[in-house]
Amino acid sequence: MYRCAVSLGLVGFVRNERSEVVAEIQGPADAVEAFPAALREMLPPAAVLERMQSEQIPPREEQSFRILESKATTYSFPPIPPDLAICPECRAELFDEENRRYLYPFITCTQCGPRYSVVQDTPFDRDTTSMIDFPQCPDCLAEYTDPLDRRFHSQTNSCWSCGPTLELRAADGTPVEGDPVLETVTALEAGKIVAVQGIGGFHLAADPRSASAMKRIRRDKERERKPFALMVADREETERLCRLQEGDWERLTSTASPILIAPLAEGAPPHLSAVSQTGTLGIMLPYTPLHLLLFHYPDARTSYRHLVMTSGNLKDEPIITEPQQAFAKLSGVADLFLYHDRRILFRSDDSVERTTRYGERIFLRRSRGYVPRLITLNAPLEATVLAAGADLKNAPALGRGSDIYLAPYIGDLEEPLTLRDFELQIRKILSLYELQPETLVYDLHPGYHSTRWALKQDIERKVGVQHHHAHLLAVMAEHGLEEVIGLSFDGTGYGSDGTIWGGEFLHARRDGFRRLGHFDSFQLPGGEAAVLHPLRIAVALLAGILEPGELRRLFCQGYRLAESQLDTLAEMVAKGVNSPSTSSLGRIFDAAAALLGLVERVSYEGEGPIRLEGLALGVYDGKPLPNDTRCSDWDITLVREPGEPFRFDCRALLQSLARSGGVRGKGGGLPRDDSQVPSLALEFHKAVAAASLEGARLMREQTGLSGIAVSGGVFQNVLLSELLLPALRAEGFQVYTHRDIPPGDGGIAVGQVYFLPENE
Repeated sequence: MYRCAVSLGLVGFVRNERSEVVAEIQGPADAVEAFPAALREMLPPAAVLERMQSEQIPPREEQSFRILESKATTYSFPPIPPDLAICPECRAELFDEENRRYLYPFITCTQCGPRYSVVQDTPFDRDTTSMIDFPQCPDCLAEYTDPLDRRFHSQTNSCWSCGPTLELRAADGTPVEGDPVLETVTALEAGKIVAVQGIGGFHLAADPRSASAMKRIRRDKERERKPFALMVADREETERLCRLQEGDWERLTSTASPILIAPLAEGAPPHLSAVSQTGTLGIMLPYTPLHLLLFHYPDARTSYRHLVMTSGNLKDEPIITEPQQAFAKLSGVADLFLYHDRRILFRSDDSVERTTRYGERIFLRRSRGYVPRLITLNAPLEATVLAAGADLKNAPALGRGSDIYLAPYIGDLEEPLTLRDFELQIRKILSLYELQPETLVYDLHPGYHSTRWALKQDIERKVGVQHHHAHLLAVMAEHGLEEVIGLSFDGTGYGSDGTIWGGEFLHARRDGFRRLGHFDSFQLPGGEAAVLHPLRIAVALLAGILEPGELRRLFCQGYRLAESQLDTLAEMVAKGVNSPSTSSLGRIFDAAAALLGLVERVSYEGEGPIRLEGLALGVYDGKPLPNDTRCSDWDITLVREPGEPFRFDCRALLQSLARSGGVRGKGGGLPRDDSQVPSLALEFHKAVAAASLEGARLMREQTGLSGIAVSGGVFQNVLLSELLLPALRAEGFQVYTHRDIPPGDGGIAVGQVYFLPENE
């Protein structure tokens, strides 16, 4: 703003306040009128202009344009910038031998570097961040105080003389002699695993070409088959490994620098099968100067093209931020620890995104690079609202005024350490923003840790919101909607009837919802055991439509299920013993993956559906569903009974998948011809999309509404979106999808905040 005003010959001042930037400008009328447009033109890449308000005041005696000291004021939310990837200017300086920051691993400017992860208080100034530990040297201070310098008020400004330092130690704490970066590169080449401290926490780095390193990291992290993230040197290497769609490169090189899930390219190196077996890769670019040095260090014998760079934590625990904790937790995994002395005050894992072929972004995880950017509402909330979120992929939210702050991804609250981190993050957020919630919102599931925590809090007003309603409310919040019909599809959510929901067709308002339809309910024999062994789900679905003899032939011969186990499962389903009822579409995806031989025992959440989609994408021609499609075209039966929600019965569809299976050598349960699997997987997706489209038509008939929202973890599936959403639009529906938050449980707290009880 200073540069813009000076360039127009204006006088006055600009000041950073707690929740806004305030400027007074005066000068010739044409220059004043030109200021807003000129400011937008001059905005640097990392800047976001959310709103601009102006008022005319009497002229004052001003001789110049000044930058005043920051002022702490009270408003909705003080703005805190997200952590930003290294900018092109700093990257050029990093490798410029004549620059005083040559090879400096913490080079930053106003357009890049840590922000949210180092903040202690607001307004965002150096003395309210962990950079207060590093007083600036005369050279850095001169840059910091020069309004025309690129590092003017760069709160993380530092150099070799005055900034954080880097250290490399062995797992036993012994210092490693020599250049820390060079020794790290050498160790990776030798097949070592290195814990590397980044902006928001530690990564575990390994060379995927080393079979021993990959075997060790999977064993020690208890990550049997779940894909690893891959950091890739540059565009050439990215396109060698993945098939990028339009806009993907721009996302990868954005200031957020997320992990992008992209299809594996033909001819990709075979060693990548140790990284991912899903037909896709999660790739990101080096987004810190330290990462760049690992890839492009001038004296290194090896110049890496890609490295595994996975979250530095143990299974289901939060990402580690402190070096001492890293040594304590990861010494059995990492051989070396490359770390620094800049304190991380807010942990943030890498954000994860996907894109459809239509350029729509789908968040799988919203964290570094996006948090703490606010979700802005069309109208203000009536109270300060804290939302606890769900138990899986937890991310709480805080709403005040017209803004909602969605916390970064925390994790699954079943793990005690993650639950403690959830409680800690809420305390830190409330302290940072100096807010006391008036209303606390939680999920209706009585067994959720987040719900139990909420009910214990000393906040007078507590409100429960049904899980799938909250999913749709999150979309409604992003678009400023009061009423929609919606598809709310996921794996698990507590229904208002006490059963497990997950395939819901709802009429949603801010104050409540009606269940208009759902996928037909079935049972989960063994409860959680069925989720881990999805062939159990397939048995439950098919036991009701197959004769006992055919059921035995199918599962005992075709899928190698022991007869005694099949009999037990069939009896559990028939008698309803330890077999909770569910309408979950996510579980139907699990059953389909099991019937196609893609997974016997689930090693990570969503494994079967992820592999199912990956295979289907390989044969997908990019065409949405035709307008005249009906669910019956794919063996799905629509059931309509007077006074009851409509239902979609998928058992015949799964039966047709099962009949495509059979014994093939020792790999029972696989189709006779492996080449059938991708086509069958695609047909399954088309069937689900067809039922979804037909359900949308039925909801429109009942309500007269054409605005339809889609949400829930199932809509992290790119293929389903590409089949369904264009078909909905072609039939005149106004489709609302998530823009800035995940469709899964990582975004559900936004919907909880947006809920408006009837008595308000």
